[in-house]
Amino acid sequence: MSPLTRVAAVGLVLAAAGCATRHRACAPPELTRESGLVQPGPADESAVVETELLRSLVDRTRAANSAPDPAAKPGKFLALSGGGMYGAYSVGVLKGWTDTGTRPTFDVVTGVSTGALVASYAFLGTAYDEPMTRLYTTVSDKDIYRRRPRVAVLFSDSAASSEPLKKLIAAQVDDALLAEVARAHAAGRRLYVGTTNLDARRLVVWDMGAIASSGRPDAADLYRTVLLASASVPGFFPPVPVEVEVNGRRFTELHVDGGATTGVFLRASTLHLDREALRAGRQPLAGSDAYVVIAGKLYADPACTDQRAVRIAAGSLESVVASQTRGELYRIYSLCLLGGMRYHLAAVPENFDAGGDAMSFDPAAMRRLYAAGYEAAAGGRAWRDTPPGAEPHEQTRPRTGTQFLAPGAR
Repeated sequence: MSPLTRVAAVGLVLAAAGCATRHRACAPPELTRESGLVQPGPADESAVVETELLRSLVDRTRAANSAPDPAAKPGKFLALSGGGMYGAYSVGVLKGWTDTGTRPTFDVVTGVSTGALVASYAFLGTAYDEPMTRLYTTVSDKDIYRRRPRVAVLFSDSAASSEPLKKLIAAQVDDALLAEVARAHAAGRRLYVGTTNLDARRLVVWDMGAIASSGRPDAADLYRTVLLASASVPGFFPPVPVEVEVNGRRFTELHVDGGATTGVFLRASTLHLDREALRAGRQPLAGSDAYVVIAGKLYADPACTDQRAVRIAAGSLESVVASQTRGELYRIYSLCLLGGMRYHLAAVPENFDAGGDAMSFDPAAMRRLYAAGYEAAAGGRAWRDTPPGAEPHEQTRPRTGTQFLAPGAR
């Protein structure tokens, strides 16, 4: 269960209590993991056609952009998604990448939720691999949250206290780290973290380098507050208050997990594009590389859903969150096509079993995730160059009935 599915779970605990489970025959996950159930009869070529159409578009775009723009300034950009303990996979990818000797210094890094906690380390470079790895292979639940008694949840703003996470962030984000972020910002590099303004129901993007170098007495507190807010799963963790001033008047905003509005982000506004170059028809980012690391799977694991309100709501919300992330990945891919950038996507393999949900923070499961990410990156297998939905086995094919064949199964 992904972190945001707990929003539905917490709200429906009482409504679901005492409801009888309706048993039914569910297709086993190995038959439904991919959208490969096909109807008996002639082969359906629609999936292949859609894939070939996309690749044709890519080839035409690359051909049109083959002439180099002498004014282009190629960059290296990294976007890190949310995903709770699955952030260990992202960390493994980064460390495995380091050990190949090919990991670049990133010009822009963005992070959401667990990706926000990793982002500062990724931004500062390989010198911070050790604390980043230690954080995502040794922590446990007690280092992240304290569950409230079930009765207390009814009168609280969350199912758990985030005080342990707040202390952990304070210990990790010290004055030395802030000074390094400020220096990188002064050199023109950028670090962004996303939160969700609960009142506005919108994504808020924070320029962490600007905060670190602001010279404000509360800079360190604000930096840590943003990280806590970005990782505060709504309903599971309490919202984080942020004091703001508008036209001389002070207000208090409530911020929660950036994953409530987007699972990952890399926007044109974060890349500081040359508007005059764009208006002149040039591609100022031609030759750049955009890397996206998803702390989780591109498609939620199939599971037999109990016919109880809490399970139905949780399963539906998990589908929404996964779909939202895939949509954002396609948005980033479109940005790459328009900007002449190369697209690189890494995610937990669909057949990988971590042995725990995103909020379990089991050290053994996190070490397995870390190892999977490390081995994929070190072995050159981590990256794909297409967005989710581009491959034939990922296509949704029209159904013409209720009798199917499962490819590869007997």
